Amino acid sequence: MIKKIALAGFLSLMSLGSYAQWDFSGSVNLNAYLHDGELQRLPFWMYHNQRARVSEETNISGWISTRTFREFNNGNSLEIGAGILYQDGIRDKIFLDEVYAAYNNSWLEAIIGRKQRKELYKGLSATNESILWSLNARPMPGISLATNRTIFFSPQSAFGFEAHWSDYLMGKDRFVRNTLLHHKGFKLVYRPSPDFEIKAGIRHFAQWAGDSPESGKQPDGFSDYLKVVMGREGGENAVNGDQINVLGNHLGSYELEIRKRLSSEMQLQFIYNHMFEDGTGSRFSNFPDGRYGLFLDFDDKRRLLNGILYEFYYTRNQSINSGAPHNNDNYLNNFLTYHSGFTYENRILGAPFFTYDKALDRVVNNKFSAHHLGLSGSFSNYFVSYPWKLLLSFSHNEGRHGAFFVPNKDVYSGLFDIRLLQSFVELNLQLGLEVSNLAEPLYGLGINLRKEF
Repeated sequence: MIKKIALAGFLSLMSLGSYAQWDFSGSVNLNAYLHDGELQRLPFWMYHNQRARVSEETNISGWISTRTFREFNNGNSLEIGAGILYQDGIRDKIFLDEVYAAYNNSWLEAIIGRKQRKELYKGLSATNESILWSLNARPMPGISLATNRTIFFSPQSAFGFEAHWSDYLMGKDRFVRNTLLHHKGFKLVYRPSPDFEIKAGIRHFAQWAGDSPESGKQPDGFSDYLKVVMGREGGENAVNGDQINVLGNHLGSYELEIRKRLSSEMQLQFIYNHMFEDGTGSRFSNFPDGRYGLFLDFDDKRRLLNGILYEFYYTRNQSINSGAPHNNDNYLNNFLTYHSGFTYENRILGAPFFTYDKALDRVVNNKFSAHHLGLSGSFSNYFVSYPWKLLLSFSHNEGRHGAFFVPNKDVYSGLFDIRLLQSFVELNLQLGLEVSNLAEPLYGLGINLRKEF
């Protein structure tokens, strides 16, 4: 059903813009990597949060992206994009990196297809948008509707909202083939002045439908979709657990952002995500599990230091004091039906500190604490600038309930990225390091070439 709607919508948008004058742009990207160490793989931050364009065993990767854009007389716009990707670390084949159509009016964006999402916080975050929604995996094909700005309740009001609603196809490379993913979110916004803003809301995910080798075809009708959206229990055609609890595999997060401009040149932002997988978590029985962050952002990109982000991740409570059977949230896993958990093409959809094991088809590490520091800046003078980024992380990993790591795994991860050339091509150099208490250190070197047209 979603495939047919997406195809029809895509063709409609194509025909809508067939009589318009288009602006074209694109880029060619080539990456080469060297890695050294006992495990013969790249260090942590060289392949995580890379939009699945780099894997832990990648030596060479490259992608070509093209976009065409048209703005109409009424202010609405249409963008159509496509990209292909090759990397030697997964399978020796060419992937579809993205293909999409995005239509914008004064307040709403509609996307059909597979589109790479925007990088936030200058690329310094360990997870980007949310603890449950990172850049660690390739974008899924689907349909998305979202506000493209804050919608205020009146022109004079300081109160408004932001919202999004999307549905995705999770593919065949998982335990339950052709699983669907529903994703929606809503935030209230309070902005009494341009210098101060509070956003508070909720994000909801639900895996549903598909064909299970254990329990057969899962409910996938429109009435079932409404039950998934509203978090209702399944009918007689659902497995027993879904009839008792809710249809599908649900998880979500409460999210809070507070932004304050400290001067004409910098602003400070506080970030909080509280994740939950059931009613106990939604009532904060698993507190303090979640993501905490502070982001100091400078407007001048040529400063030696123009961005500082500190994040703390904690998932070790998991409603431990709630009493059986709710004292083991076992985040991102689902042993009832959706055994591949909250993953897409064998990659975690959330923060990459969660660890997925392809052989077991499980999230094997969801009980951890992690400190993450991101710094950005530029070595500049009057003529040239050399933008740089530094990521440093420490994670204490305990495994998961029923399969704890013995001993626990402590990992230090680092990445330094600097742009050495930005003329006819852009050239970046990357240096990566990973040190743990269970293995020899890993070292990595990367060279990235990019040409825009």
